Amino acid sequence: MSEAKDLTEIRKQNQQRGAEQKLTRRSTMSVPEMRKLLGLKKTDSYWLVHKNFFKTEVIGGMMRIDLVSFEKWYANQVKYKKVDGEEPGKELREKSYSFKEAANILGIHDCDLYDIWKNEKLEYITVDFVRRIPVDIFEKWYADQDIYRKVTHIPTAEELEKDYICLQDAADMLGISREKLAKIARCEEIGRLLNSTICNNKRWITRKSFQLFLNAQNVYHITDDGDRQEESQVLQEKETLSLMVKEYISRQDAAELAGVNVSTVTKWMQSGEFQCIGAGKVLRIHRQQFLNWLNEHREGVV
Repeated sequence: MSEAKDLTEIRKQNQQRGAEQKLTRRSTMSVPEMRKLLGLKKTDSYWLVHKNFFKTEVIGGMMRIDLVSFEKWYANQVKYKKVDGEEPGKELREKSYSFKEAANILGIHDCDLYDIWKNEKLEYITVDFVRRIPVDIFEKWYADQDIYRKVTHIPTAEELEKDYICLQDAADMLGISREKLAKIARCEEIGRLLNSTICNNKRWITRKSFQLFLNAQNVYHITDDGDRQEESQVLQEKETLSLMVKEYISRQDAAELAGVNVSTVTKWMQSGEFQCIGAGKVLRIHRQQFLNWLNEHREGVV
């Protein structure tokens, strides 16, 4: 009788232990599971674990990661992104801006905002080696000054590609210098037709206002060589671009959209972040995949 009771007690304990292990597994994940979730290599995943960014515990001789603390870490960083799932940095974006984000809000270059923060000795935080401005600090500074005004709309990467042309490209199309076109926009009566904004450290002109500018005067006009003629056709909607041009863009085009230099785009291409194909002697980038990737990584592209 005593042996039967002992067996019953052992079964209950085993069942309870099994239930606890199931509960633990639902609230934790293994390092290989985390590695797969973030698309990391083995070394990178264990580096994250040993940096103690999130809680871990050893269960049954295996290290497991607490899901609650992992999600908290994920929501407060922008360097790592899940292969499938929500975007990183949700909480971080709610409480701070990158300098590029804050500069886009004001329609200025981020170097100008850096100078303001440095000269006025204003507070910032550092996340993943990138400086960020707490939202409350930014709003207090904004309320205490009367020089800068927030823009009414910050274009997305797709809107920049579709509805805008950067000042340098517009100047090239007209066969004049960038400085000359900027002066026209600032000083000449006809230049008031050019509706422009600064985004991602570049000045952009709306394609619609550029076309109005072209139609309203006969001094400046599109030159006929190469890419300028192609851009003229886009602006005037006289021809439909080929499927290749619609679907694929050059590294220079990608750099303009992202507000970075061509060498940075080349590094992204080498990492296999988006689809590329050979077109003649050059590689071209799948436009929509690049725009999707860029919008997903806007915080990290500084």
